[in-house]
Amino acid sequence: MKICSFFNVKGGVGKTTLTILTAMKLSKEGKKVLLIDADTQANLTQFLYKVVHEDKTLFQMLTENATADEVILESILDRFENIDLIPSDISLSVLSEYLSTQMGREKAVWRWFKNNIEVVEKYDYIFVDLSPSYDLIARNFMLISDSIITPIEYQDIASIRGCELFYQKFKQDLEFLDIQTNVKRAVVINSYTSRKLSTGDLFNSYLNEFEDIKRDLLESKISDTTVVKNAILNNMDLEDYCRKQKKAHKVREEFNNLIKELEEKEVL
Repeated sequence: MKICSFFNVKGGVGKTTLTILTAMKLSKEGKKVLLIDADTQANLTQFLYKVVHEDKTLFQMLTENATADEVILESILDRFENIDLIPSDISLSVLSEYLSTQMGREKAVWRWFKNNIEVVEKYDYIFVDLSPSYDLIARNFMLISDSIITPIEYQDIASIRGCELFYQKFKQDLEFLDIQTNVKRAVVINSYTSRKLSTGDLFNSYLNEFEDIKRDLLESKISDTTVVKNAILNNMDLEDYCRKQKKAHKVREEFNNLIKELEEKEVL
């Protein structure tokens, strides 16, 4: 079992999309994947499950100690039977406030996993889609993660700043809580274009100022294209969507290279 969190303090960088496509890719390879929607916007839940639902979520998991069997929705997609989901809804917006009043608040998720290990250990991967806020929910998942993937959006300097802010806060947490970690980190550039743009030059120049981000930066990039969004909207992985459209789109090869690089670096 490997727990991987997808996170950036800056929103709108393709975090949820990357989470879903990675889960689909690995599911087709026979891996058992649990998705945890820990984002108050619940985009992952809405894309893959329902816009409105009454199922138990991460909120009941941490406030009522709901068990794994009670919160996990199995085989939510017909095409991807190996993908299960712990959904999200608007109730998560008050979860961080609740956690702030609890003893051992940074280890609430760790305790839940410990108590439900017999169920969760059957998964090859657990992917956590987090809100773009370094709150107690994010901190809880960071501290149990084996790896953290941070998308940054090409030409968006704020996404670099969001990544750097997260790195700073995470380091402070580890020092304050006296935690030793071997967490693997990866930064991937999303919405990339090879066109010569002044905003691209500014982005690259700014990125070069952050050695810690450059150290974790992957060679693989994902191009700016509607293919990715359309695949998600059709509940299809990139391979099947491009095949259906009868297009050998380069983003499919880019994504395959990304997964390969993540595996080689033991992030996945």
